[in-house]
Amino acid sequence: MPSRLSPYRLPSRRAVRRSVLAAIALSGALTSGLLHAEPWFEPVRLGVSAGAGKDAAMARLEARWDLKQDLWATSSQSVRLRLGFEVSGGVWNPHGSGGSALGDLGLTPILRLQGAGRSGVFAEAGVGVHVLSRTGLSDDKVFSTAFQFGDRVAVGYRFGDTLDSELALRLQHYSNAGIKEPNPGINFFLLQYSARF
Repeated sequence: MPSRLSPYRLPSRRAVRRSVLAAIALSGALTSGLLHAEPWFEPVRLGVSAGAGKDAAMARLEARWDLKQDLWATSSQSVRLRLGFEVSGGVWNPHGSGGSALGDLGLTPILRLQGAGRSGVFAEAGVGVHVLSRTGLSDDKVFSTAFQFGDRVAVGYRFGDTLDSELALRLQHYSNAGIKEPNPGINFFLLQYSARF
C-alpha cells in the first residue's frame, strides 16, 4: 500500500543549489548597484566576524553601505541615528559529530545610534533575511526552512583612524519566525572588525 506523502517535502539538492545561486546573484546585483550609488551612500565598509554559540561556530565576510544623511539627530548632533545595509556570506561549523559546515547568505538593514565624532561608542540593531545552503546543521539541529530571519544587537567602538575602523561585539539570532515547525533557532556571539575602503 503506498504511503501518504507529507504536504511538506524537503527540497532537492538541485533546488537548494538554485536558491543559493539566486541569492548570490541577488547579492551581487545589490552590491553592484550600491557601489555606484555614491550620492546617497558612504564608501563601502568591509568587515569580518567570527564567533560561536552552543551548537556551532561561525565565520563570515560582510560588506556594508551607510546612508550619508542621518535619520535623526539631536540639535547639537551629539547623538545620531543612522541607517545602513549589509550583505554577508558566512559558514557555520557544527560542534561535535553528525554534521558538516553549511553556508549562509544574508541581507540586513541596520539602525545605529552613535555620537558626532569620528571615534566613540555605538550601538546597533537589525533584522535581516538569510538563506542557508541546507536545513540540517547536525543530527541534533535541523531547521524546517532554509529561509531564516537574522536578528542582531551589537555594541562597538569607532577608532577614528585613517581606515575608520571599528570593533564590535554582536549577539546574532536566527529563526524562521514560526513560518514552519520545527523552529529551533540558533544563537551566536560574534566579534567583528570592519573598515572603510
